[in-house]
This record gives sequence, structure tokens and C-alpha cells, in this order.
Amino acid sequence: ILFDTYQFQDDLLKDFNDYRFNVILKARQLGISTITAAYVAWMMMFHRDKNVMVLATKFATAANLVKKVKNIMQYLPEWMRVAKIKVDNRTSFELSNGSQVKASSTSGDAGRSEALSLLVIDEAAFVDGLEELWTALYPTLSTGGRCIALSTPNGVGNWFHKTYVDAVDGQNDFKSVSLPWNVHPERDQAWFNNETKNMSRRQIAQ
Repeated sequence: ILFDTYQFQDDLLKDFNDYRFNVILKARQLGISTITAAYVAWMMMFHRDKNVMVLATKFATAANLVKKVKNIMQYLPEWMRVAKIKVDNRTSFELSNGSQVKASSTSGDAGRSEALSLLVIDEAAFVDGLEELWTALYPTLSTGGRCIALSTPNGVGNWFHKTYVDAVDGQNDFKSVSLPWNVHPERDQAWFNNETKNMSRRQIAQ
């Protein structure tokens, strides 16, 4: 099955490649987690010794993204699988080329002893205590590691909100990306009106 992408997903992949740090403010159900999983699969498959960690609001959510990465790899055509899955656990796996990915909890010592090639923070606006976690995690990226923080909005004042706003203002190294509901070419005003008719203004905004 071909992985047919939309233009906004192609643009996002270019940003992942061109910028070390990306912060993505997104609407729901745009396939951003899936395109991120595909990027992780590419990074691991075609580079040696990459160490990827996935953080999310719940451990199960992070594990689900790791599962997406694994599924993408398992369904690649045989000629493209230049590395095989060597160690396979439910929430992590390692390839024969030394690259690995694992889901992590949001405990204070998450990734503390790691040297990460890529940190993915899914639904970052909803991760409690991410300010303190980032303080611990940032040094693990010091050897050229990358970060992708993606989330739907969740009020103001949290790490994700501050990081995104500072990125827009050029106050940090993050590349800011905004993906509202209408970037999807199959969504128009009629779709939006139908999807939001049972929601309050605050719920729609989130």
C-alpha cells in the first residue's frame, strides 16, 4: 500500500529534516502522529545506532506510536528492509543496525542517562510537569539530538504553549508549525460545521 501524503505532511517532513527542533500546534486527526512515526522508521532503518524516545501524556499513548513505527517497518517491501527487527518488546524494539526506539513514562528520570538521537513528545500540552522533564531531557540531545513536540492546544502557561509562542517570536531554536483543521484538502466549511455542531466554543478551540 503506497503511503500517499498530503502537501502539509510533505512540508512537515522537510521541517523534520531541516530543523533540529520542531514544535507543532495541530488540529485533531491530521495524521501527524502517523507521519512522525514514518519519519522515525526512516531514521532508524537507514541510519546506524539511532536512539529514539517517545514521550506522551500516558505511557500507552507513547507505546501506541512505537507500535505504529513497528507496523510501518513490518509492511515495507522486502527490498527496502535494509535492517531487521532484532529485539522486539511490546513498548520498544531494536534493529540489526543498532537503532532503537522505546516508549517512556513521564517520570522525572525519563531518559536521564540516555544520549538521544530523537525525542518525540506527543500531545505535549497535556504532559504534566514537562517544564521539569525538559530540563532533564535537554542535555540528552546535546550530541546533535533532535526534538519533535506536537500537540493540540491546552490553554496557556504550559511548556508547550510557552515553547510555541517563543518559537514564533524567534526566542528559541524551535521551528514553529501551525496546522489548523482546514490544512486538510478534504475538509471544508460544511465539514467543520457538521463536526462542531455539538461542541461549545471552548471545545471547538481546543
